[in-house]
Amino acid sequence: MAKYTTTIRNLMDNNFDFGLKDYPIFDEEYRTILNNKILMHYYMDEIGFETAGLFKVYLNNKMNEIMPYYNELYKKQKDLLLNFDKTTNLTETFTRDNTTDTNTKSNSTSSNTASGTSKNVYQDTPMGTITQQDIDNYDHASSQEFNKNQNTSSIEDNSNLTGKATSLENYIRTKTGNNGRLYGIEILKMIKNNYMNIDEMIINELQDLFMGIM
Repeated sequence: MAKYTTTIRNLMDNNFDFGLKDYPIFDEEYRTILNNKILMHYYMDEIGFETAGLFKVYLNNKMNEIMPYYNELYKKQKDLLLNFDKTTNLTETFTRDNTTDTNTKSNSTSSNTASGTSKNVYQDTPMGTITQQDIDNYDHASSQEFNKNQNTSSIEDNSNLTGKATSLENYIRTKTGNNGRLYGIEILKMIKNNYMNIDEMIINELQDLFMGIM
């Protein structure tokens, strides 16, 4: 039972509106959690003001004053916990570029020589006969023609081929875990030593709004 003013319990039983809706907070979803912690911590305490309305004004004003600082602490602690998790993972990236230059030179020469001899024999007496022996002996021919041909061709080929062959090799390995650097218990100790109970710090900031008499 309250002796001097009224308790948070009595105000909650009468559905009193404490406000606590407009003060800045790092995550809006956390507002209800923090508000409930504050009210339950001082559940049986008497307010330090003559009226509930005056208490509401000072309570909300106090939260507006202190929360910008504590919001930064919330954010930094969240980043700290994330960094602890990241330090336990390892990612290795390996890239190798293989480039090969090619220079090929070839020379080739070919030649071809062709020769031939032809003999034409003409007889002015078509009714007569002439034998192969007559032709060879040049007999009974009114005219003879001898031809001798010789053809020579030469081909030379000089080739020079230059090129480049390139291959790129990528290798990525990701290892999740402490990678042999820290044991799990060591990581937990580091988190504990660097962890702050920010909710409790905020609650303690509100003590001067209450009577402080049990």
